[in-house]
Amino acid sequence: MKKIAIIGAGRIFTKHFESIKLLKKKFNLVGVFDINPIRNKSSAKLCKLQEFNNYNDLLRNTNPDIVSILTESGNHLKLCKDIITKYNIKNFIIEKPLDTTIKKILKFENFIKGKKINIFTVKQNRFNKAILKAKDLIDKKLLGEIFMVSASCKWRRDQKYYDQDNWRGKRNLDGGVLMNQAIHHIDLLIHLIGDVESVVGYGDTKFVKLQSENIAVANLRFKNGCLGSIEATTATAPSDYEGSITIMGSEGTLKIGGFASNEIAYFSNFKKTKLNKKRYFTNINNVYGKGHLKFYEYVQLFMDKKIKKNQFDIENAIKSVKVVEKIVSSFKSKKIEII
Repeated sequence: MKKIAIIGAGRIFTKHFESIKLLKKKFNLVGVFDINPIRNKSSAKLCKLQEFNNYNDLLRNTNPDIVSILTESGNHLKLCKDIITKYNIKNFIIEKPLDTTIKKILKFENFIKGKKINIFTVKQNRFNKAILKAKDLIDKKLLGEIFMVSASCKWRRDQKYYDQDNWRGKRNLDGGVLMNQAIHHIDLLIHLIGDVESVVGYGDTKFVKLQSENIAVANLRFKNGCLGSIEATTATAPSDYEGSITIMGSEGTLKIGGFASNEIAYFSNFKKTKLNKKRYFTNINNVYGKGHLKFYEYVQLFMDKKIKKNQFDIENAIKSVKVVEKIVSSFKSKKIEII
């Protein structure tokens, strides 16, 4: 059984806690910590664990095998580096994005070189039934040659959301709607279609006060020649609307819909392949979906050496951050940015 400690008890904390609890035969949650005193106390109480005053006390007293880092995005790797420097901990689960700049990720990658550190960046939507089926259809060429794709992340985050923590909406810590919210959909595009070659986009900020954009559109060209587009906003009114992906191929068309790419909304191809869409529907109550449990199961299988290649490592996690960074760069340059 692997011991896990969690640092950060914000909005996503419950998803991690519930997943670990359901996998109690494989994982033992030994401690939690949040810099916010109220959240720190409530999370420790929820988990029925000792309350710690700082993460150093937490790690010294619990000696975990894995640390889950759920703090503000721009401090993910700073915190991870500090832990590696001080403690003999080799395994880290880090919420998306891995960090907010390529420079920090590459610097961290160089720091851990040769240290046998395992990084698992949380991309839980890859485990959605609809996404798994989409990957299967693409791999079996049932859509033919993919020539155009689109991703739409239309959620709502009002001023109250951004005021919850002083890092929200900050360019260096939050990164904006593309880095914080639509990063899921950008990752899914890369996962399903392939690496991106170039991008160009526009961004804006409306209806809220923050440093980074809450509205963005972008066009992409993939290395395989496929063209793509992204629409992303946290200004959707009056509430979350969709997190969808449409894939168009020479032999068929597929739309993955729902709040969090959790259902197959449309599928048709020339071969008239039968597909029971109800089988690939996941009933969810928020945009975070239910993929965290499958994600933790994946981590367990990897650590038990039943999976050899970690698909959530730095090499994979950096791809979506590169795309976002280049799109944001194009806001100012008004030029096509090469990945």
